[in-house]
Amino acid sequence: MAGAEDCVQYRLIVSDVDGCLAPEESAAWDFPAFASLADRVRALQDTTSFTLCTGRPQPYVEVLMKLLDVRIPAICESGAVLYSLKDNRSIYGPGVTEEKLDELFEIRHFITSDLLKRYPLAVHQFGKEAQISLFSADPARIPELADEVRRFADRYRDDPVEVSASHYYLNVSLRGVTKGSAVRQLMSETGASRSQVAAIGDTVGDLPLADEAAFFACPANSTPEVQAAADYVSPHRDVHGLLDILDRLGS
Repeated sequence: MAGAEDCVQYRLIVSDVDGCLAPEESAAWDFPAFASLADRVRALQDTTSFTLCTGRPQPYVEVLMKLLDVRIPAICESGAVLYSLKDNRSIYGPGVTEEKLDELFEIRHFITSDLLKRYPLAVHQFGKEAQISLFSADPARIPELADEVRRFADRYRDDPVEVSASHYYLNVSLRGVTKGSAVRQLMSETGASRSQVAAIGDTVGDLPLADEAAFFACPANSTPEVQAAADYVSPHRDVHGLLDILDRLGS
């Protein structure tokens, strides 16, 4: 593929957070590299909108938006929530319904009142409204946790959730609610067409971004499935990979 992505001008660049801006592990961020990213994002504002698309909850994303000066809505909870810093407003993403939220609440109650007592090393991530995430320092335990959640969710006839793994996390998401569905809404709001969208991700939960973007890239630490789907795989990890991808985009 030619350098600078053949000098295509992208109106919208969408990036995951964990594994792209920072390591997946619970570790300190590379602050100088993140500061360099902030400078790059701020310099883009006249021609290109940069935003975040992550499984993280809104308060976490809000801080990153302020540090990076992200001026359009960001996608939280893997597409379940869109947050605008401009008016401090959160809305549910496409496909989120009250019925699905009620069922998700019951699943969350099962996890916190029963499952975590039997798996004490698993940790429930607080702060999410329309998705559930569990952290396990031992990724080998995640398949067991996933099976337990799926068995409980089988009681619902409308099959409301999808259970997926992402490195150290187990995510319970509303079926049909993805990062891709939220990006489509964001494209509608910003007027960007698919040919004007570039996206960056590192795990299978980011693959819906590849379907919505003309250019999809990933850092070196990405999963094999993501690397196979990417138009460009950076030789660098995490935020250094993201900076390299922005170079590739000519941004």
